[in-house]
Amino acid sequence: MDSFMPTLELLKELYPVFCLPIIVFLLFLLVLSRLKRRKIAEEFENEKRELEAVARDSERYYKDEITALGRDKNQALLGVDSLARELQKARIQSREQEIRLGQAIKDNKQLSFEAENLRQEKNQFLVQYQNSIDAVRKEVSFLTEQNMLLTEDNQKLQRDNEVHANSLQKLFSSNLEAMPWLAGMMGDYLTYDIEVLAKHLDWGSNVERMKKVKSIREIRQETKARIAEAKVAVYELEYAKTLFPALEDVLDTDYKGLNLDGKIPEHDKVRDYLSKEEWAELSEQERNQLALDRYIESSHKSKWQIGRDYELSVAYYYAKKGCEVDTFGSYMKLEDLGRDLIVKRGNLIRIVQCKYWAQKKEIHEKHLFQLYGTVVSYCIENSLSQENVKGVFVTNITLSSMARQCADRLGIIVKERFALREYPRIKCNIGRNELGFPTKIYHLPMDQQYDAVKITKPGECFAFTVKEAEEKGFRRAFRWHDSN
Repeated sequence: MDSFMPTLELLKELYPVFCLPIIVFLLFLLVLSRLKRRKIAEEFENEKRELEAVARDSERYYKDEITALGRDKNQALLGVDSLARELQKARIQSREQEIRLGQAIKDNKQLSFEAENLRQEKNQFLVQYQNSIDAVRKEVSFLTEQNMLLTEDNQKLQRDNEVHANSLQKLFSSNLEAMPWLAGMMGDYLTYDIEVLAKHLDWGSNVERMKKVKSIREIRQETKARIAEAKVAVYELEYAKTLFPALEDVLDTDYKGLNLDGKIPEHDKVRDYLSKEEWAELSEQERNQLALDRYIESSHKSKWQIGRDYELSVAYYYAKKGCEVDTFGSYMKLEDLGRDLIVKRGNLIRIVQCKYWAQKKEIHEKHLFQLYGTVVSYCIENSLSQENVKGVFVTNITLSSMARQCADRLGIIVKERFALREYPRIKCNIGRNELGFPTKIYHLPMDQQYDAVKITKPGECFAFTVKEAEEKGFRRAFRWHDSN
């Protein structure tokens, strides 16, 4: 624009001279110049925009290319790392293979050495084997000769054994000969150490030593005789127990608890189950009930008490079935003839024998024979037919196989594994006092007169508790009563 200013100034001066066409022409030129410049500017702008668009496209393209190159670089780095790890593994595997190869070479050398040793041992074994074969052949030959000798000795021993067996059979066929013979044998055995002592002194001719030997042997003879007598008694007792099984019950019973003389002791047995404090603090009914409870729970009962309680439990079992039960064994004690209970129902009579033994024991046939014998005896005593009288064997354990067969053959009813069941233990008895008036007395199991009391009369009964007995009008004997 500044370049046209001088021209305009000139035109202003020459205006008067030049005409308007010139001015118009110049203005036209000016307009054209500006339009051209504007067009050039627009084209420049368009080119600029195109270049910018191209630049942006190029920038995006190069960025994409750079990103792709980055990914390719990362993948290439990962591939390089993977190749490096694989190369490391290959190196490790190569070293391991070298180590294994070296070990294999060593093992091969060791195996070769061991193979050589085995070959040498094989050769030694073959030599030893051949020597052993020769030794075994010699041993077999020797054993064959010995076997022939032993066979002859065995045949001789068998003949001697038969002779001895026949002799023993003849000896044992009579208990009168067998028992003294066995007792003499036991006497020899038990005094043999005395004979050894005598033999140790029995040498030379010293007079004092000879007297000692003679004295020792006399002592042995006397000892042997006494042992033989004792053994005869033992053997005879065992023989008697096999014939009379009731002897076992007699021998196992403590007589001091049976009150065989019938006297009433001064000491109240209830005190044995209570402390002094309990005796002083409790009422009579509470004392008697507590003593009864502790008696039932006690694990220190005598064999007689255990057997009697079992008999009364079985008696209660039959009584609940409507039978009339006589507790014969309780009051007859050792003279019950094997009849613990006599149970009657109509015309049927059952002679019951009860056995409450340890679980490790077993009932044998001799007890069944005893029961059968007492059943037959009862029938003879009472002029009864044996068809209506049967034996019943009740036990908490089991019978042997032979005992069961004998029971079947003898017609004896067997109740095995019959547990001791709860039953009323207090006997409520009606007796008479010195004036002849009825008295209602109850007896506890620990009382001395308990076994002798029979519950048979009308009004008499068994009670589970002291309170039950007292409510029925029964009291304890005056000897044990608080009022006396």
